[in-house]
Amino acid sequence: MNNMDIMLLVLIALLIILHIHFCYRALTSHAKIDAYKRYIWGVLSLFMGPLGYYLYQNQLPLDFDD
Repeated sequence: MNNMDIMLLVLIALLIILHIHFCYRALTSHAKIDAYKRYIWGVLSLFMGPLGYYLYQNQLPLDFDD
């Protein structure tokens, strides 16, 4: 294995960790949504990473409870 192969494996591992992190953030969010929508948000975050997380977060209604 040369340096390029090692670097590629490290980057893939970091990308997987990033996707898992955003899935975890979606599943443990304090947003007031039902479990089904929360799991959809988590799955999108897992497969699409930050893009899926923020795209779905943009679709959530704003909470203006003061």
